[in-house]
Amino acid sequence: MANKVVVSVASAVIVLGVVIGVCLLLANSGRSHHKTTPDSKTAELICKKVEYQVTCLDAVNKVAKNSSATPQDYIVAIIRATADELNKSLEKAAEAKKDLSSGQKQTKAELETCEKMIGYASDELKQVLKTIGEMKATTLSDQVDPILVWLTAVRSYQTTCVDEIQDENVKADMQEAMQTSNELTFNAQKIIYNVHNILKDIGVNLDEFKFPQLGNRKLLQEVKEIDRYGFPSWVPKTDRRLLQATPDNEAMFKTPTPPPVPENPTPDAVVAQDGSGKFNSIKQALDAYAPGPAGRYIIYIKAGTYNEGQIIVDKGQDNVYMYGDGKDKTIITGSLNFGIQKIGTSQTATVVAIGERFMAKGITFRNSIGPAGHQAVAFRSQSPRTVMMDCGFEGYQDTLYYHAHDQFYKNCAIYGTVDFIFGTGRAFIQDSDIFVQKPDANQANMVTADGRMKMEETGGVVLHNCRIQATEELAPVQASFKSYLGRPWKAASTAVILKCDIGDLIGPEGWMTWSSGEGANNHLTCMFREYGNTGPGSNQADRVTWAGYRPITNERDALDYTAATFVDGGSWLPQYGVPANLGL
Repeated sequence: MANKVVVSVASAVIVLGVVIGVCLLLANSGRSHHKTTPDSKTAELICKKVEYQVTCLDAVNKVAKNSSATPQDYIVAIIRATADELNKSLEKAAEAKKDLSSGQKQTKAELETCEKMIGYASDELKQVLKTIGEMKATTLSDQVDPILVWLTAVRSYQTTCVDEIQDENVKADMQEAMQTSNELTFNAQKIIYNVHNILKDIGVNLDEFKFPQLGNRKLLQEVKEIDRYGFPSWVPKTDRRLLQATPDNEAMFKTPTPPPVPENPTPDAVVAQDGSGKFNSIKQALDAYAPGPAGRYIIYIKAGTYNEGQIIVDKGQDNVYMYGDGKDKTIITGSLNFGIQKIGTSQTATVVAIGERFMAKGITFRNSIGPAGHQAVAFRSQSPRTVMMDCGFEGYQDTLYYHAHDQFYKNCAIYGTVDFIFGTGRAFIQDSDIFVQKPDANQANMVTADGRMKMEETGGVVLHNCRIQATEELAPVQASFKSYLGRPWKAASTAVILKCDIGDLIGPEGWMTWSSGEGANNHLTCMFREYGNTGPGSNQADRVTWAGYRPITNERDALDYTAATFVDGGSWLPQYGVPANLGL
């Protein structure tokens, strides 16, 4: 299985058929929709689907006066308006910093984090704009999921900017400054999410297009093997070239997809504390970033414990692949935290991944501060299509932060207490050990805390074929501490426990409410699911009865949460050479 993955071939064929059908649809829509609907009415129809209609209409006002405007023009107008508003927010943050006294160092640091987040949001909006601007109408709907992934990332950064400001007055000012950009981002998500129905509303004739039926469970359950390049063995090379010519699922990326990482890669940089490598520190190796001919920058980190302060794989350091001598031998550690140092959660991470397609194997990422540090992240990633294999993540509260974009974790060990797998991206964790540690007195353990805000966003976390268990320290005293599968951080929080072995540390209710402030009703609107789990903690007889919790009772529904479906894994994991199980 080293070079193979499992996928439903029938599903892939069906998806290809849908793509072709929608592409033909949009080709016609680009030519015909203005013949059926007046332009001012088009603006109203596009904006009627969104939550913030006045903001939407203001953004598309100029476009509506253009008789030759296309659906793309309306989307571009909204995204450009969002970028303009973000620039105003950036100016507001800079002004707020100038008004601070010399004793407000913490608030200054929080505003600097805010500026970083607005910068990330602006940068990724530019990528979305560039992609849509270069895209033919025939490929727009083929990019719905990728566009939503990037727009969700933009929203994540906007939210992080405000969430981490502790000063209530400054926080209120930044919330007001970012209100319009937030509304525009949510509007853009809603429009992209509903693009098919919007086309119907503006008068496009859909009757001539017949989409493939998606309900054939027999076909969907016929699982075949595909090679590491993403094709079934029976597909001829000529057809592979044809399929590879279909619209790029990484159109938003700045760099082309490198070939899969070989099983025994040749490193571009070797890090060793004993002087046997080219570099003595990981930071030195990153400073020397220079991708090889295949487009990757491969760093081999020899055995040792590396404590270098915060390590950042920064913007522009794309396609970095770090590998060590095993998660018990190569350890990257730090102790940044909120509880003692009052550092914002996103800035406590021992390692931060920002550049595209960050990958790591055989390394442990640790935050050693302990329970007293409260929020203390070991690893935070906003890297588009992060892949982590055979890695360890050690901490207590907020250990693993899947901040943005799609992320895949395979055969890892994750340790923590409070909300220790959390984020606002879309994470899939497979074949991994989830170790619940002994928390501080009067604390409870929550494995997950997802931050999806709207159902139109591409967010959530799936634990697939994992083992959820107590550490040796917790096990003898686990009756003294409540442990839960998760709690809903934001209103549309999404967490799925799929075919996992759940230990007896998890209480019969399974899930916990978010008890503070604006999150008090999140359990009514979240999406918590369980399917096919085993072990003493998997009994659902006494589970919570919230509106947001529902067990999955059949395989048909469970297929919505496989790696192939949830993170569109079939379109990219094979290309990366990742041995992922894309089915149940």
